[in-house]
Amino acid sequence: MTRILDQPYSLNLQVTSVLSLLATFPHPHLHEYLLDPYLTLAPGCRSLFSVLVRVMGDLMQRLQRVPHFRAKLLLVRQQLLGMVPGEQMDHTVLFKGVVVLEEFCKELAAIALVKGPPEGPP
Repeated sequence: MTRILDQPYSLNLQVTSVLSLLATFPHPHLHEYLLDPYLTLAPGCRSLFSVLVRVMGDLMQRLQRVPHFRAKLLLVRQQLLGMVPGEQMDHTVLFKGVVVLEEFCKELAAIALVKGPPEGPP
C-alpha cells in the first residue's frame, strides 16, 4: 500500500482487493488492525490507517507540483470508465493510483460501517 501512487494500476487493484477481502473476514484481530484508526501500536509498527495517512501526505505534496491536476485527474477517471479514449499524459500512474486509493477508502468505510465495532468483552 505504501507504493500505491507508483505501482501499475492492475497491481493496485490486486492489492486493494486482497486487503478488502481480509477486512471483511470476521476476525477481531483483523478488524482491529485493518479498520481501527485508534489502534495503539508498538514503536516502528504500522497499521493500515497509518500507512494510508502517510500515503495521503505524500499525495498532497506531489499534487502541488502537478499543474492542472484536477483536470488531469478527471480525464484519467473518464479514461478508466471508458468515456474518453486513453491518451498518454504525464503522471498517469500517479492519477490511476489516486483513483484506486479513493475507491479503496470508500470500500473500507463501507466495510467498517457494515461490520460495526468488533465484538468483545464489555
